Amino acid sequence: MGKNKPFYTTIVCLLLITLCLSGCTQTETQLPIKNPDTIIKYDIGEVKTLDPADAYDTASGEPIQSIYEQLVTYKGADTKTFYPQLATNWNVSEDSLTWYFNLRRNVTFSNGNLFTAEDVQYSFNRVLTMQAPETGVHWILEQCMDTNSTVILDDYTVKIQLTQPYGGFLSLLAYTVASIVDKDYVEAHGGVIPNTENTWMKEHPMGTGPYMLENWTERTHIILVQNPTYWGGWGGNHVSRVIINYESNPTTRIQALQNGDADFARIPYENLDQVQNDNGIVVQPFDSYNLVLLAINTNESNNKYLADGVVRKALSYAFDYDSAITVASNGHASRLAGAIPNGMPFYETQNNGEPYYTYNLTTAQQILDTKGYTKSYEFRDVWYRFNGTTLRIFYDAGNIERETMAIMFRAALDEIGILSSVIAEGWPQLLHRMYTTDDWDIMFIGWGPDYNDPDDYITPLIGSADIGGDSFNTGWKNTTVDQKILEAKYTTNTTIRSAAYKEAYDIYINEPPLIFLQQQQYIRPWRTWVQNFSYNPVLEWYYYDYYKAYE
Repeated sequence: MGKNKPFYTTIVCLLLITLCLSGCTQTETQLPIKNPDTIIKYDIGEVKTLDPADAYDTASGEPIQSIYEQLVTYKGADTKTFYPQLATNWNVSEDSLTWYFNLRRNVTFSNGNLFTAEDVQYSFNRVLTMQAPETGVHWILEQCMDTNSTVILDDYTVKIQLTQPYGGFLSLLAYTVASIVDKDYVEAHGGVIPNTENTWMKEHPMGTGPYMLENWTERTHIILVQNPTYWGGWGGNHVSRVIINYESNPTTRIQALQNGDADFARIPYENLDQVQNDNGIVVQPFDSYNLVLLAINTNESNNKYLADGVVRKALSYAFDYDSAITVASNGHASRLAGAIPNGMPFYETQNNGEPYYTYNLTTAQQILDTKGYTKSYEFRDVWYRFNGTTLRIFYDAGNIERETMAIMFRAALDEIGILSSVIAEGWPQLLHRMYTTDDWDIMFIGWGPDYNDPDDYITPLIGSADIGGDSFNTGWKNTTVDQKILEAKYTTNTTIRSAAYKEAYDIYINEPPLIFLQQQQYIRPWRTWVQNFSYNPVLEWYYYDYYKAYE
């Protein structure tokens, strides 16, 4: 033993050195948790409004989901089950027209005011009276409710009498437009004026949710802090602050995630490889219902050429769909057949789920030539169509994928003799242009689910304003398509719904108000220290569930 002692000593020393090095390596690669009581997200597309009665975009909906609450909600990744929130339970009559909701007691708004049935009635009637002057989001409730629908039975019971049966009613109530506001608070700050936004409520929200607004600095950030009166309590694991930073520079967002200043960050698809293998960062694609579209202004008062369905059909052949998926979305998307996304019921009614259009510039030119839109305008020794009219292609500033697609589309249009320009605008400015003006031609836009039913896609995207649709203000209307959409909306017969959606598709796809581009995967990389995060395509962010720890 004595003879071999130096040998064993050497082995022990080597083992100790190895363990020490291993421990050092682990310590070095596991970044200390920064801001352990705060979730910080770096994103693009800032908030437009914090008033749930007029909010109809993802950026605005995100903080609203944490400030306000609805009668029912979703949990985790489950999109099929409705859970109690401000209602504790409910039941419905056999004819599906009358709903009864028992409300949660001992709930206060963050100003201390008590929540009662009066607030529920006021909130729904407010949406229906205001008529969402900026966004038109009131259509979601208006399709089966009016101002006589919500009846107070007692302080903690309401009856809702629908104007017509609607199988997706609970889905509507889980969306932000059905958020419950404090009647006394709203009345003290402008009240409800028909067809008019409440500028106070736009910037000063007051809800029953787990967080409340601390600061909103435009183009910079929004900060939410713990609502001390929250009925759900603060026992267990929750963060007390949420900060959403708006940053258009993707490099800054990437660096913030890598150094731990960000817990979540929106990373362009083309840059995911920069964080894909970083220790401490999770990059996980999720299947989503998120669509990328090109909305076309069909109002003749804006552009008489785009008002022609033949031109819009030609433009649909001028987009390089496959290259956009490969280059702009880095392969994290698939082709889109029509208004109903893959994964939702009745997807197959749209050309059996196969895209109708392919990239074919020859076909696009033939369509335009046949209709008489020939190259008859000379500009810098090049001949163009439409008497040299320039089509303006808008996208939201900071959205690298859409910028890439816009540049690709402009090049294709130039090849077929159409002048075009690419214009970037901030998200609120872009939405204002689309919602309230006629001053735009073509616009990259997205759509995600408000509620989990195909009607939430085909009505707002394809239906006219006459039936509560046309959420992109394209001005397009086809009476037969409207009839078929309504036929499908108000029946539970799957055969009737299927036939109606197919008939609608066969019409709108041949004079499209939209160019159907992609159905994207949802990827928002996050730090491994974030716990209890799950992706729900209907309720994307619910910060009350998240906390930070290494587990």
